[in-house]
Amino acid sequence: MKPGLHIVQGPPASGKTRLALAWALEVLGRRGRVFWVGLPHQRAYVYRLLSEEGAFLGLEFLSFQALYYRVLAEAGWLKPLLPGAGRVALVGEALRRAGEGPVAPGEARLFARAIAELKRYGISPFALPKEGEAGRLRRVYRLYERLKAGSLDYDDFRHRALKAPLRLFPWPDLVVVDGFREVGPLDLRFLRRLSERVPVLLTLEVLPEGCTPHRVLEARPVARRVFRLANPVEEARYLLRALKRALAPKALGGEGLAPEDVLVVAPPERIGGLMLLKDEYGLPLEDGRERALAETEEGERVFALLNPFPTGRDLLALGFSALGRKALRLGLAGEEALRALAEREGLEAEWEAFLRLRTPGPDLEAWAEAALEALGVEAKEVFLSRFRMALRVDRGEPLAWWRSLLLDEVLPPEVGRGVAVLPPLRATGVRARRAYVLEWVAGRYTLGEREDYFLLEDLREQGLLKGLPRRLRGLDPLFLEELSTRGEEVVLLYPEAGPGGPVEPLAAGERPEALPPASRLEALPQAPFRPAHPTSPASPPHVEALRRYLECPFRAYLERYPLRDGEESPWRALPSPVDLGALGGLFADGRVGPWLRAHGAHLQGLRLYVLWPGRRYRLRLDGVRWEGRAVHLYRLLGEGAEPDLSPKRRWTEWLALKALLQREDVEAVHLWAWPWLGRPRPVGKGVYRKGDALPALKEVEPLLEKALRSWGAFPPRPGPHCHACGLADLCRKEEE
Repeated sequence: MKPGLHIVQGPPASGKTRLALAWALEVLGRRGRVFWVGLPHQRAYVYRLLSEEGAFLGLEFLSFQALYYRVLAEAGWLKPLLPGAGRVALVGEALRRAGEGPVAPGEARLFARAIAELKRYGISPFALPKEGEAGRLRRVYRLYERLKAGSLDYDDFRHRALKAPLRLFPWPDLVVVDGFREVGPLDLRFLRRLSERVPVLLTLEVLPEGCTPHRVLEARPVARRVFRLANPVEEARYLLRALKRALAPKALGGEGLAPEDVLVVAPPERIGGLMLLKDEYGLPLEDGRERALAETEEGERVFALLNPFPTGRDLLALGFSALGRKALRLGLAGEEALRALAEREGLEAEWEAFLRLRTPGPDLEAWAEAALEALGVEAKEVFLSRFRMALRVDRGEPLAWWRSLLLDEVLPPEVGRGVAVLPPLRATGVRARRAYVLEWVAGRYTLGEREDYFLLEDLREQGLLKGLPRRLRGLDPLFLEELSTRGEEVVLLYPEAGPGGPVEPLAAGERPEALPPASRLEALPQAPFRPAHPTSPASPPHVEALRRYLECPFRAYLERYPLRDGEESPWRALPSPVDLGALGGLFADGRVGPWLRAHGAHLQGLRLYVLWPGRRYRLRLDGVRWEGRAVHLYRLLGEGAEPDLSPKRRWTEWLALKALLQREDVEAVHLWAWPWLGRPRPVGKGVYRKGDALPALKEVEPLLEKALRSWGAFPPRPGPHCHACGLADLCRKEEE
């Protein structure tokens, strides 16, 4: 196979991928090496197609970005990467420096998208007009490039790869580029350059201007069925029953299809509802939507903290359950309403703790790190890096920017082994034996073609901007054809009417045959459906969460995020480590001052609420003070509280005691219980040395191992502890 660019053109489902697969298998059969360049979400699909042909070696799947990265790495031209959120932040800074006044994140995102498009087509800022909104874009574009010096955004990789020496090692014997509707001019130039050394097979639906195809494929027939249902609810129920029958074994009256043989395409806003129903129907549905960093389990907590109008749901997510449930039932939102509710219900302490958690201190970065730690966020650096970007844009009001930048970072969905439920854009380039498409109605599936805000259609045909494509190209029919051919057999579903009234279908359908019940709720309406108990792969945030887990796993699940112990403690008034010389205001207090002077020897240098990470769990020590090779551990209590260091009520200090006595730099550990404004009292023996017996651990360690083995499933476990639970019987069904 000689070097050159071989372009194969064909409509959707015309066999382009199968042709590319045949070329690749021929090279792999000769022990050659193949680079397969496609969309990132195609990786699993391509590897599955290859595995159906048997074992193979030598094929590597790459995105265009990864291929450019490889070229620059081999040439030694790499620089630090500027991610998508970083581009928005840098554009925001450019807008501020351009004298645009206060900059909103949405405005920066609009400019960032326009700059990305210009760079993708090789248009410099000097090609833009100097007047009007295009002139603003020109100025911001130039400033952005200056501020970005020393790093590369995603489009810079494309530009530099066109100039970098090609030193791929080892060289591939074939490069396949498949799954794209069309490619841009810079990508095409790079492929032409690469084809001078190796054969490049490029499959496309839309042929670039001035190119001659090596081969043109014709559309292949696809078996399509169109069904109409009364409304979206009936449509979703029919889909789930059909999936249940398709996946059921033939011995049980099903069709025996494997999960990877079935594909569902649905509008993004419908996918969440299908995910809620999958447990009821017992279906292995996989959510194929991309998620922003703010939509992860940890990101939702951070997002709740940053909400400018906090709600009861936010309070619950942050662990303030009493106030959160009352606000959620009343539908209240905003600080003013929540403050009034807290005052009326006597929950001022919980409200003040919430305000302390979300109010920035003088050292903004230290506050952000402390807040993430309090929320139990393990991947702190990912969130802190976005906070530093927000500080760079607007140091006076960084929280709105932090919130926005968490939405700009998109995470790919995890690859599962179930039935993929994909939004339309992620369904392109992949196929299955059978595909179901929801809401096959006019206007539901569209590429959203519209004129650009900065550069209207007539400007895109003038001067140096002729390289930019028109925005209104009429590609929606091709997109609809692509979605309706995602399987060898395609079932198109649509509701006759929705919440807004009757809808217009894209193709007339018939009423489907009735399918048998596929869930307990449908088959046994007298037996109410009970959802499965919650599960979570997250590791235990704190050893005391493990102790509470043995009492009630469900309560531990709802309280697992924040390390609540001590959050509202009066000890929070002291800095960590304690410096008596900096406590002038407290010394003047009539009650606190004499107490500080009486116990200065214990207080000086005391570190409060120290987090001690471990391999399987974390400890948070209330108070730690070192004296040479001796360590003082303090259990800090509220005013007048009694010690609670029995193995049934507290594990942290006993586990820390064992770990400290195993260190070579520790000779003795002093264990204290210390109530606020009281005196420290020794616990147990008071002083423990190496070799001393620790009877409490004989009771703690078996319970700890039991909790660690069971952690992950969280069923409710009623008992006497329910009387002290603040979750208001959330785990029980309300009768009224």
